[in-house]
Amino acid sequence: MKQTQIIGWGSSGKLSGNLGFNRRFRRWHHRAIAPLIAAMLAVASGANVATLAAESLTFRLGPWQGSIALDDLEEYARTGELPGNLAPLGPFLPDGLQEVLAQRVEIDPDIGDRALDRLITSPQGNRFVRAIFLLVPDSTIDQIKDAIKLVATQGNGLSLLGILKALPGDNIVFDATSAIGVASRLNLPYLEGQILRSRLESDLELETEPFYSSFDPALPGSQTVSQQTLTFRDRQRNREITTEIYSGNNPQGPLAVISHGFASNRFLLEYLAQHLASHGITVVSIEHPDINEESVANLPLTLDPTNLIPASVFLDLPKDVSFILDELAEINRQPGSLAGQFNTEQTLVIGHSFGGYASLALAGGELNLNELREFCEGGRKLGRSPADLVQCAATELPGNRITLRDRRIKQAVAINPTVGNLFGDKGLGKIDIPILLVASSDDSWTPAVNHQLRPFTQLREPKYLLTAIGGTHFSTTDPSRPSLLERETALPDDPSREQTENLRLLLRGVTLAFVKQQTPEARTYAPFLSAAYAQSLGTEETALRLNETLPTRLARWLATSEAALGRLD
Repeated sequence: MKQTQIIGWGSSGKLSGNLGFNRRFRRWHHRAIAPLIAAMLAVASGANVATLAAESLTFRLGPWQGSIALDDLEEYARTGELPGNLAPLGPFLPDGLQEVLAQRVEIDPDIGDRALDRLITSPQGNRFVRAIFLLVPDSTIDQIKDAIKLVATQGNGLSLLGILKALPGDNIVFDATSAIGVASRLNLPYLEGQILRSRLESDLELETEPFYSSFDPALPGSQTVSQQTLTFRDRQRNREITTEIYSGNNPQGPLAVISHGFASNRFLLEYLAQHLASHGITVVSIEHPDINEESVANLPLTLDPTNLIPASVFLDLPKDVSFILDELAEINRQPGSLAGQFNTEQTLVIGHSFGGYASLALAGGELNLNELREFCEGGRKLGRSPADLVQCAATELPGNRITLRDRRIKQAVAINPTVGNLFGDKGLGKIDIPILLVASSDDSWTPAVNHQLRPFTQLREPKYLLTAIGGTHFSTTDPSRPSLLERETALPDDPSREQTENLRLLLRGVTLAFVKQQTPEARTYAPFLSAAYAQSLGTEETALRLNETLPTRLARWLATSEAALGRLD
């Protein structure tokens, strides 16, 4: 069996290399931060709650301990300056302690009771409370729970310092040596996504009539699908690009091009490619040579996540698509069985993760490197998601604004895309073609808040947001073709593929209806681009929503939480 060496983040936030992603990485980036999620949302009604009491603490660092005012600890969190009696300990403090103390998450006290009850009674919530117990060993579990509930209901956001101040007693013991162990559970953008899950369940809960239709666009079409592999050589950029082509026996309408994400391949969305081809839409799935499984498996060890990929990837992914369109246009003009089969002038691009970024860039999104550099130079690494860190590789690109638009692209589908700060605050506003954006509430790689929800507010109409409440980064991908990234990072409490099959059914139907808007059948398929259709496929495990705009309450929460993150940066 071939052994694969790839790179992963350890629990300290640093990169480490071993055979596969090590266990510490899995705990850091994925579900291990769920304990924090659960507890931070744990607002229970009718509980006995402590009053804000603690004003000082006994600061313990290994064998040393001393007294410090909580106000002084807050000043350290804000400025990084240690009070006089702790200043000599500066060289011995755990890396990242200031960040641990400074992080704050916006909490809406009106979050639904059902979601809060589910979270506070979960095993993850209990694990988080016990993690806090490591920091304040002289307190009790019940006192910690009450402190969390009190802080969460104050409406001023939730922070570790807030929890410390809410513990009863004039003085509490704080074990600084345990702080980074708890911090390794922090993935703030993913935490936002979990808070978002409760928001989505309430704000996007629509009262609609039952959905009825004379046909089901999620079912296979009538055409027989053939499949073949073509490899193209881009001599100008010195790269070889392999494609998988799916076509029906009577292809018609637009061309669809699929772009995969990091550590994946051209088969990642094969179920969707087969579906579109069975309805007459020819699909070309591209394999990007510098982020496919083989390339990632051979990456050199690095301690800097921004060096995981070269900056050129952010240019090459969109350029790969444009190059393939050029090659297919040439095939159209040549004699042979494929002549005239590729409608390159009317193309839908579909991308997942990094491929989702490429889709938005090809659609006309303008990269804003100055804003990205400002974000990446902020220095805060702890609590960032993998996509937040890796996007910073693009800061090495020259210049400020970069446009990679291909005007042959008439529509774009961005599935769990890597967006973050790549396009700045206004770059996506340059797009003037229809966009379908897909988000998952439990996506820890490209968390929904910063990579899908806020970007969606920038887009012009017509635009659609398909949201899977309970879905993960890989819930949209082909179950029979798991990527290297999915195989190495899957955890037991991830939703099963059976539990998320309804999401992939919806993606089949909605994507077909979306591409049909470029054809004379637009009106026939328009009803499937509706909230009612999406909700009709929802289940208790994976609720589904489709929106053209964000509700006011949700938009306001996004703006509030963004402002809080800005203060931290």
